Amino acid sequence: MRVTLAKFCDYACHVDGGKATLIGMFDTIGGSDFPLVHPTLFICVELEFQPMEGGRPVEIKLVLIDEDGKELFGVQGNFEAPKGDARPATLMQAFRIDNMSFPKEGAYRLDISGGGQPIGEALLYLVRGGPQPQQP
Repeated sequence: MRVTLAKFCDYACHVDGGKATLIGMFDTIGGSDFPLVHPTLFICVELEFQPMEGGRPVEIKLVLIDEDGKELFGVQGNFEAPKGDARPATLMQAFRIDNMSFPKEGAYRLDISGGGQPIGEALLYLVRGGPQPQQP
């Protein structure tokens, strides 16, 4: 199992045929005042599984932390790895977060682990000024 994509975006969904749609991907949020509350954002993670992993139980954990290691968001889930044929199978998951409060400027890190082992990460930067969150 490995992470093939980890992104922050304005909106995410699945459409007909299971296609994932990510709209407004970003890695930076700006604001004039901190703490800054972002009205709605999505964390999107795509996982890839080798054929021999299909059907096995999987535990995934996502944790968003600040530069001091303080957890702002966390989600954990258990599921069965998708079965593929002779090629790897992928699974896209999107998590909606409303009214996320970022206490200060700096780099925030999304840690992704599978089975208790780190398998990926994504960075999100909060800056003074820059692109500011908009109400949907």
